[in-house]
Amino acid sequence: MSIKQAVYTCLGVISVALGTAGIFLPLLPTTPFLLLATILFSRGNDRLNDWLLTHKHLGPYIHAFRNKNGLTRAQKIRVATSFTVMFGVSMWFVPLLVVKIGLATGWMFWMAYLYQMKNPTLPVQGQSCSVG
Repeated sequence: MSIKQAVYTCLGVISVALGTAGIFLPLLPTTPFLLLATILFSRGNDRLNDWLLTHKHLGPYIHAFRNKNGLTRAQKIRVATSFTVMFGVSMWFVPLLVVKIGLATGWMFWMAYLYQMKNPTLPVQGQSCSVG
């Protein structure tokens, strides 16, 4: 492995870590970091790239973006729950009414955006679903 490949691999691992944290932290995006990791791994380590694309939990984020499928219902529930908890905790600790109104408005816009995102369509029976 060359130094260049090692750097790409290290940056890819950091991107996967940030993307994984983004699943649980609503203000940290998941998909962009995972997409960056696939780019970095494709240049640095094919084995890790294949692992990421076929990962049980992380792979669907990448495939949903590549195929423009949207988020599954379970992913939407996970995102909505974490957003609601984070905004709720923020509203609890913020003493200013104006800031609370701003947080509530932001929460409503995020929920509306999440709601309008399409759900993945299931393939018709007999059709194959391409992944990748």
